[in-house]
Amino acid sequence: MKITALRISDPATFILFSLFLISFSACKHYPVFKGDYTRIETAPGPEDIALDTLQGMERIIASCSERRTEDYSRNGFYSLDIQSQKLTQLVVTGLPTSIQLRPHGIDIALVKGVKTLYVVNHEKNAADFPPAGRQSILVFELRAEEVVFVQQLTHPLIVSPNDVCSDKAGGIFVSIDSGKINSKWEKLMALKRSYVLHFNGEVWTQVGEKLRYANGVGVADGRIYITGAQEKNIFSYKINDDGTFSDLQQYPAMKGNDNITFQGNKLVTTAHLDFLKFLKHVKDAEAPTPCIVYSMDLETHQLDTLYLDNGTVMSAASTGLIYNHKLYASQIFNSFIISIPLVD
Repeated sequence: MKITALRISDPATFILFSLFLISFSACKHYPVFKGDYTRIETAPGPEDIALDTLQGMERIIASCSERRTEDYSRNGFYSLDIQSQKLTQLVVTGLPTSIQLRPHGIDIALVKGVKTLYVVNHEKNAADFPPAGRQSILVFELRAEEVVFVQQLTHPLIVSPNDVCSDKAGGIFVSIDSGKINSKWEKLMALKRSYVLHFNGEVWTQVGEKLRYANGVGVADGRIYITGAQEKNIFSYKINDDGTFSDLQQYPAMKGNDNITFQGNKLVTTAHLDFLKFLKHVKDAEAPTPCIVYSMDLETHQLDTLYLDNGTVMSAASTGLIYNHKLYASQIFNSFIISIPLVD
């Protein structure tokens, strides 16, 4: 998830914005997480994590990017060995000096025998969020200790990309969270101007209807699943053999949803529960904001809470990933992820 720092000087706009925040944020008290967990230090902003068990590996790849300052020296990709819990930074090879690395959503797929890392990338030399410079998808070959640059994908429709996932057939899906990047009114009024793109290797096409702040994307069992940070439902389309999409389904869920992963027949996602506190956390690492990691059964669509916290342990959780009876959760800003043992 990305956030724009809103600067409001017009009184009428301020009133509307205040009413929006009141309606968006539920005045609830969330509990402090009391369960066991392990804190794993990373570089700043491990917004997305992806499991890599391909070709004999057993690790988690974290996409890290500084989002509060202009010090991007630690931006990049980090490998967490699941057995040893050792974290190492992967060497980035072949990336042109003309491309500024500010990674966001990621996914890993085996494409024609090559382990491929897809990366949403935002290029901008400024501190405001989200970035307003060149927006693209970077493609790397993922190796044991390095990522090797392959190509950069750009298109006029890639206005404000947020997340990316493989379509399981050599193409990708990309969520575009805004119809116009940095549009404060679009977010303020929760306008349906964002969308999801599909790239089959040659052509970019829009998937289904427009949404309010399209965010996480994921593919399972021949369907594309989509979350929206300002939607109350999770959306899904069937992926047809001819490349079209049909059979729209909507499943009641949380509001403020972020990235998507899968574990068995479960979709795992996160949600930001208090927008006012989230805005404070954008600027202040010590200002807690409540968050949740939960799953949705793909057959019954039942929701199950995996982790709930008022922000004391972790704020702004953006990705939840289950592996070997542990939940790994990452966040948008602060420099660590957590692992939590799960009870069957």
